[in-house]
Amino acid sequence: MNIICTYCSKDKAPDKGLMSAVDRYLSERITGLAAAAIERNCAFRILSGKFGLVAPDVAIPCYDHLLKPGEVDTLSSRVAADLRDLGATHVEYHTAAPENVIAVRPYLSVMEAACNRASVPLAVVILPGDPV
Repeated sequence: MNIICTYCSKDKAPDKGLMSAVDRYLSERITGLAAAAIERNCAFRILSGKFGLVAPDVAIPCYDHLLKPGEVDTLSSRVAADLRDLGATHVEYHTAAPENVIAVRPYLSVMEAACNRASVPLAVVILPGDPV
């Protein structure tokens, strides 16, 4: 299974209770990649520093957590297990340029380590501008 993936968004719908991840995260990057995944018949996942790999239809609460470098190893183990469970054969990870947006660096490190642990090829796509 080919997977298109990107990191979560700081901006979230503030509604209480649970809401699908694709609706919770207020990001044109996320909605655009979700649509692209459908068009390309790929799975789509959002990398959350709190929840790991999240399917767009999974209900999540409103939260505020920025992944820190010290959390990369633990989260990458979890994401590697998720990739194996999904039967991932290739991951296309979309990110802002890590040299320009420091906050995305740990998320990229998670995907690199997870794909390495799960023996899944990773293609990193650097998005234009600095989409956060």
